[in-house]
Order: sequence, then C-alpha cells, then structure tokens
Amino acid sequence: MKGNVITITRKELARFFSNKTSAFVSIALPGLLIFFMWTFMGDAMGSMFAPDMGKTPVVATVNAPASVKAIASDSVVKVEDEASLPSEDEMRERIDRGDVQAYAVFPEDFDEAVAAYDPASGAAAPQVEIYFNSANPDSSQAFAMLSSLLDSYESSLSNRFDVNAGAGEYDIAEERDIAGTFVVSIVPLLLLILVFTSVMSIAAESVAGEKERGTMATLLATPIKRRDIALGKVLAITVIGLLIALSSMLGIFAGLPSIMQGAVDMNVYGPTDYLLIALVIFSTTLLMVMLITVVSTLAKSVKEATMFLTPLMIVVMIVGILGMFGEAEEGIAFYAIPLYNSVQSMIGIFSFDFQPANVAVCVASNIAYTAVGVALLQRMFDSERLMFSR
Repeated sequence: MKGNVITITRKELARFFSNKTSAFVSIALPGLLIFFMWTFMGDAMGSMFAPDMGKTPVVATVNAPASVKAIASDSVVKVEDEASLPSEDEMRERIDRGDVQAYAVFPEDFDEAVAAYDPASGAAAPQVEIYFNSANPDSSQAFAMLSSLLDSYESSLSNRFDVNAGAGEYDIAEERDIAGTFVVSIVPLLLLILVFTSVMSIAAESVAGEKERGTMATLLATPIKRRDIALGKVLAITVIGLLIALSSMLGIFAGLPSIMQGAVDMNVYGPTDYLLIALVIFSTTLLMVMLITVVSTLAKSVKEATMFLTPLMIVVMIVGILGMFGEAEEGIAFYAIPLYNSVQSMIGIFSFDFQPANVAVCVASNIAYTAVGVALLQRMFDSERLMFSR
C-alpha cells in the first residue's frame, strides 16, 4: 500500500513540475504578487486605522492649570483631572479600553511659572509632557489635537513653555503593539486567499481534469487500489500547497517592513511565535487541500470543479476578512470551527494574545477534519458513478 501511494504521489508531482513555467507561476508567483497588492490595499488600510471622528478625545491631565482648562472647554478636546501619572502598562490598558485617549502632565503652578518665565534668560521653559499610544488611532488623534491646542496657546504667550521637549519617551506604544496591529490586519486574509486560489486550480486539474480527459478511467483500471490513488493524489497536492504557503509567507514577512516604511519590525516575533504560525498554516493547508480535492472529485470537468469551488472560495474570503477586525476569540469552542479557527489562532499569535490550548485545539481539529475528509475521498474514489461520470 505504501509503495503504491508513493508511486501515485511521485507521478502527480512529476506531471506538475514537468512544466517548469507553470510550476513557477503556481508556487512562486503568489509571494511575488503580494508586493503589488499593497498598493491596492493602501486605501483600505488607511480607513481601517483612521480614528473615530465622531468621538470627543478625552485627555487625563495632572496639575492642569485653569488657563488650559479654559481653552480646552472651547475646543473639541475634553480634559479630566488625574491625581498622578499612572504606570505605562496602566496607561496602555486605559487607552485600549477607551476610558481616555492620552495623558498630559503639567508642572505645579504652571500658570505662575509661565508668567514668570523670560524666554531671553536662556533657562529651560516650563515643560508639558503628553503621553499617548501611537498604535491606537484615537490616542494619536488626541495627541495631535492637544498638541495643536497647546502650540496655539504657547504662541499667544510668546513661547513661554514647551511641549514634549524633554529627553523622555512619550509614545508608550511598544513595537509589538505596532507590529501586531498591521500584521493581524493583513496576513491571515492574504494567506488564506493565496493558498486557496493556487491549490484550487491544481486540485481541479489533478482530479476533475483527469476525469474530463478520460485518463482517470485508465488509472483506476490498474491493479493499484483506488484508495491508494486517492491518498497519493492528496499527498502530491499537499506538497505543492505547502510550497505555495511557504512562498506566500516569505513574501508577506519580507515585504511588510519595507511596505510599512519601517513601522513594522518583524524581529518582535521570536522562534516560538514563528513555529506556532507554521503549525497553524501547515494544518490549515492540509484542511484546504482536502476540501478542494473532495469538491473537485464531485465535478466532471475542470470548469465544473471551478464552479463548485467558487462558493467555498467566497466563504474563505469572508472568514479572512473577519480576521481584519477585533481581537482573537477567547472561547476554546471557536478554535474547533474549520478555517475560522486558523484565522483566530493567527490573530492571537500575531497580537501576542494567544492561549496555547486554543492553538493546540486549532491544529488538532484541522488535522482531524483532514483525516475524515481523506477517508471520505477514498470512499468517493470507490464510487463507480462518481469516478466514471463524464
């Protein structure tokens, strides 16, 4: 049995790679095309990361003087008193919750210090510090609006104080926050679409194409068991699908830093993160190969197989698009839903908010579904009606 399966697998791979141009286009082209897709995704990404313009920015202030409160009351920025500046972790948490969008710290007796300051003295001007999270669009908007407000006030006072002029780091966003925001919005959708569309044509040609040309009947007439033929074809398509997935991953990860002009540093992800992503993508590819091959077996021709696979491709696209919004699901049951579980696992890993048990359930369920699908495919190959219909 093992020898027959390997024979069929080698036959399918030899047929595929015999046309080097076609093999290159199928495997390498998806990763290369990613670079062109950024241009078309630019507008969508810009709107995705735009702040909520209907929401009034709230800035928590420490030692806010009456003068600043007065000018803020006439603007679109709302200031709230804060007893003291919290830790960076607490600031990030409150900004993520939407309680506030930024923090501003004024020196004690700010108004008196500003009135007494002489710009010609050469001494340091009173310093206002504004802390914000650049990975959060609403926080960035609040920082820009408050800075503009204070700049106007400063100009009216003949440059008697400074805003964020010290040596401190006021952007409290971590590199991992910025990387996670961009990667989560792009990678799951692109990987699903690229792998599915590439494997779709290969699987349709391997099964429905042979039925259409009549070569499937000849192959089934050989002494090789039909179940071995089915398994051999699945293994061959899986190898090609994994190569396509690898090409797509390399194209995405290599292109992200340059496309985002240095805003994304992929070094924030460690070996463990990449290993988990590889496991999720490996199991997802197995699942998609199985689904596509089963649907292709139902068709009498490549054209019919493509028609049958179109609704499934739409489902894959919708699942991928859902991953562009929100955070990873917490309930472990979500990680047993085919395809959706893979997107949620990738979201969790890329945003550093995953549970190992959820990823394990995702990988295990994908492999289990694949095994069930392969068993179903083998039974389909035993069906005279399905395999000899033309």
